[in-house]
Amino acid sequence: MRRYSRFERRLLGTMALVAFAPLLGALVLGRPALRDAYRLGVNPEIRARLEESAEASRAHLETLRDDAEHVADAIAFHRALDPEDPEAFFRASLARYPSIASIATVQGDDEIVLVEEPTRLDPDTRRPVTLERELGDGWRLRVVATAPVAVFESLQAAGEAAEVIARLDDQADYVSGTYVIVYIVFLAIIIIGALALALVLARRVTRRVGTLALAVRKVGAGDLTVYVQTEGRDEVGELIDTFNGMVRDLRESRARIDYLQRIGAWQEFARRLAHEIKNPLTPIQLAAQEIHQSYRGDDERYRRKLDDARAIIEEEVDTLRRLVGEFSAFAKLPEAELVAADLRDFLSDLARNVPAIREDVIGHGEGGPTVEITPPSEPTPVAIDAMMLRRGIDNLVRNALQALRGRDGGRVRVTTRDAGDQLELWIEDDGPGIRDADLERVFDPYFTTKSDGTGLGLAIVKKVVLEHGGEIRAQRSELGGAAFVLTLPRAD
Repeated sequence: MRRYSRFERRLLGTMALVAFAPLLGALVLGRPALRDAYRLGVNPEIRARLEESAEASRAHLETLRDDAEHVADAIAFHRALDPEDPEAFFRASLARYPSIASIATVQGDDEIVLVEEPTRLDPDTRRPVTLERELGDGWRLRVVATAPVAVFESLQAAGEAAEVIARLDDQADYVSGTYVIVYIVFLAIIIIGALALALVLARRVTRRVGTLALAVRKVGAGDLTVYVQTEGRDEVGELIDTFNGMVRDLRESRARIDYLQRIGAWQEFARRLAHEIKNPLTPIQLAAQEIHQSYRGDDERYRRKLDDARAIIEEEVDTLRRLVGEFSAFAKLPEAELVAADLRDFLSDLARNVPAIREDVIGHGEGGPTVEITPPSEPTPVAIDAMMLRRGIDNLVRNALQALRGRDGGRVRVTTRDAGDQLELWIEDDGPGIRDADLERVFDPYFTTKSDGTGLGLAIVKKVVLEHGGEIRAQRSELGGAAFVLTLPRAD
């Protein structure tokens, strides 16, 4: 079973506290509040009022029935006293008693005399009750009395309401308890769902945070090759992107510092080597000249040996002096002092020096490789040390011309390209190029593929570019030869 991290435990604990707080509040305060609200709507006073209303309606109906009974008795009595014109008597009675709807005398199944008021028999507004009285000799008096329907409806409604209130009052504890249980179950389901969602989200966040923490520990241990895969575009994703950028900057800064430190060590070595070699060169040359001049004999064979020895010594001394000069120049290489400049003007000035560089490398005459320098079409502000950067680019152009030396034709191209907040300066040729195995080693001091090279030129170029806050890389050119790409930061 997977163990939860401290961050996950704290996150889940916080969410559980937030989720269970309303549940505890509902348990402590909800049930009494619900009971009070229930009791406010279902209370004995309302029940009593409803029961009183029902009793009043029932008493009213009983009164109406009693009245109808009395009226029927009165009609029967007066009918017995005045049997001459019963129909007229019945109509008079119908007019006198508004609760009477019809009056008839019945013998067997036959109704002999019938008077009625149809409007009093409307079933929508009145409810009838039939009363019969004996008149003697087989005659019966049938009286239909009516009462308002509203009285019956009022009695029924009041009775039903009183019955409902009575049941609710009797089941108050059960209703409130059931409601609370349903509420708690519903809220518990929501809380469990919220905690499950919180666990998923916490796992997602803590997994990425844990990965980032592991990467930070690796960086702290000195591993700058760490890269954390970005997932999502939230704040954690932005943090991971920032971390990757920081590690990349650290890696590049370390590489830059390591290279400059190595260059500094090689400069110190070159200074000492130049000093040790330079001192004995003049005595060696003078000694060879003195030996050559001191011979006064006639042995031509020996004379030729002396001439050859002097020429060889002087040639090698000159070679050593040239190497000492390059070592000294490398050892005395100053740090770049950056000032604001326009790269377009810088490359335009460089283009004016191309003929001299080409003549120095290729010599006089027509034909041979061409050098194309294309400055930017718009002002391009940069911060550079013009003298040192010109020296570095001159060196790259010279190397390209030397790679094309002896060929009929050839092309060297210097262009710029936009790289966002940086600029790329490309020096390319269509020569034989550089072997893939040597692309990373060409900038190491004293590494060279030329028989007469010292291996310091590209090291000097890289040092200059690094001190400009840029980078340099070697790769294959689109022209087919070698390409050196200098990346320089833009200036405000």
